[in-house]
Amino acid sequence: MFWAVTLFLFSAFILRQWLSSISLNLPPGPRGLPLIGHFHLLAMGKLPHIALQQLSKRFGPLFHLRLGSVPVFVVSSPAMAKEFLKIHDTEFAYRPRNNTASIIFDFRSMSFSPYGDYWKKLRKLCATELFTAKRVSLNAQIIRDELWDLSRELSRASKAGQVVGVRSHLRALSFNVMTRILMKKTYFGSKASGDPAIAEDASNFIGMIDEFLEVGAEFSITDYFPYLSWLDLVARRAKVAGDKMNGFLQKVLDEQRPGEVPDFVEITRSHIGNDAANLKALLMDLLLGGSETSSTVIEWALAELLHHPDWMIKAQQEIENVVGHTRMVEEADISKLEVLNAIIKESFRLHPPVSLLIPHASVEAQNVAGYDIPKNATLIVNVYAIGRDPQVWSDPLEFQPQRFIGSSIGVNGQDFELLPFGSGKRSCPGLLLGIRNVQLVLSNLLHGFEWKFPGSPKDQPMDEATAVVNYMAHTLKARITPRLNESAYTTLKLTQE
Repeated sequence: MFWAVTLFLFSAFILRQWLSSISLNLPPGPRGLPLIGHFHLLAMGKLPHIALQQLSKRFGPLFHLRLGSVPVFVVSSPAMAKEFLKIHDTEFAYRPRNNTASIIFDFRSMSFSPYGDYWKKLRKLCATELFTAKRVSLNAQIIRDELWDLSRELSRASKAGQVVGVRSHLRALSFNVMTRILMKKTYFGSKASGDPAIAEDASNFIGMIDEFLEVGAEFSITDYFPYLSWLDLVARRAKVAGDKMNGFLQKVLDEQRPGEVPDFVEITRSHIGNDAANLKALLMDLLLGGSETSSTVIEWALAELLHHPDWMIKAQQEIENVVGHTRMVEEADISKLEVLNAIIKESFRLHPPVSLLIPHASVEAQNVAGYDIPKNATLIVNVYAIGRDPQVWSDPLEFQPQRFIGSSIGVNGQDFELLPFGSGKRSCPGLLLGIRNVQLVLSNLLHGFEWKFPGSPKDQPMDEATAVVNYMAHTLKARITPRLNESAYTTLKLTQE
């Protein structure tokens, strides 16, 4: 009897959705199946952004799907991205239902909170206290300090003849940068060594991040089939991951002491109050967004340069011409490094850290580009497809940084051909810090070391993993050799003191 009632209610809901849609002028889309809609097109072994990219080749830059009970609209071109993220920015500044985010963040984070007063307060807080140009410049000293630590580790590995697993080092650096900025704590490297409690926290921290990103990439049945929420196994895993992260961050909050120089946690308390759930959700959001994306882009860029050594040589020669051989790259040098910045943009184009932007939604029916978009529809912007659109980019599958030399196209969300940080109201607020992190770390790794594959380049595949963040499926491995005198690495430390 229970199953019959459930099936009847669910079928009635789907029928109502279908009847309401046939009178609308919807974008083109594939034929769906009863009940499940188009889920079968996304469950055929391909990564979601690749499956959606292939559908866009058949149905155009804006097409519609139905995933269970949810109407979904997929954007795959710069022109359509501009329509939704600029012309209709406010209308689509909302977020669709996301059960995993609800469990872990309780919709209190900046990424997932509803568009409204609370979200505006968080956005203003980050814009005025964390991501200003002055603050980012001050935080560049933290990046350089962590680079000095990393350079010492890489030099030791080089002398020992070790093959370096790049990702673990980049993640440690990025996590340290964010935890030092947000809470004045260091979890990895020499400043954290010797304290067993911190070492245990660091190990647990990485494990929690991995678990969170894995759960976030899973299909939650509640989002698309709310009548079947009792079958949602992902929700149970999300609860476990969220509890672990909350416990970790509660410990951080408890360690704050009155009278210390205020860190971002204390500043946040002064703006949004002492609600622990709000504080933890924002910290979790910033830690994930500020660390994983930067380290991922740097790993992809290094991998591409190892596969294209002519561009690595060009970048190293340019840096030498600007910086010389006696010091490392500083913030003031970055604007003079045209080749380096072109390599970074090309890496963002081919390997955006988040291939599908966090979905948008409109709480009211809209008409966009002549099409009817029903209320509570989900909007997906496929940044991966836009970056590989042959109508926008010549040889779109090739790593060709020269396309950005002399080009005015940037990554700040104003050029819709390149949207690694999104655009509009829901764009990434940490763009300035993220870019500066990538620029300083990549330039100094190229300037400070020679990079070689430990074997054949064919042994390092360039396929992607299934996760919220666009990881390389196989972590990059390399042999490295210092390029500069040892005094140059010391200068990296001394110039900021």
